[in-house]
Amino acid sequence: MRRTILVLSCLLACATLAPAADTPPPSRDRARTFLMLRVVDALNLSDEKALQMRDILRRADDRRLELTKKRDALDAKLRSGIAQTPVDAMALTALVTDAHAVQRELADLPEHTFGEAQKILTVEQQAKFLLFRRDMQGEVRQALRRRAATPATLAAQPAHHAK
Repeated sequence: MRRTILVLSCLLACATLAPAADTPPPSRDRARTFLMLRVVDALNLSDEKALQMRDILRRADDRRLELTKKRDALDAKLRSGIAQTPVDAMALTALVTDAHAVQRELADLPEHTFGEAQKILTVEQQAKFLLFRRDMQGEVRQALRRRAATPATLAAQPAHHAK
């Protein structure tokens, strides 16, 4: 386990020492590293499999970011298209088709990622990965709820308790 952490730490250091135009921001790097450490620990991966999983998860995250940007751009075009009077039905139809395709790709991304992971993981590790993914989704949802509730909670407190 220590060796895996050392390997991942070295990879992170190399990634931060060689910045490129398409390098993710440091917070994304930290999030990816944290996720990888959790995956390595949960699945008890060897160093070789840890590196393979890192590549699979990195590609999935990069694809998710790309698709999210596309979706956001298409959403803006949809809003603009709907706001036009009269509505250009042909243009809007093309936008709807494109937006739906991007949403479908986003929805299929976890399945695609799992399919790639299946090729390198044992069946036991696959089961652990499915459970890990579900647990991680729950943790993220809870963190988002806490983050969303924090300003409201602080605003509801009297001024002398807000500290």
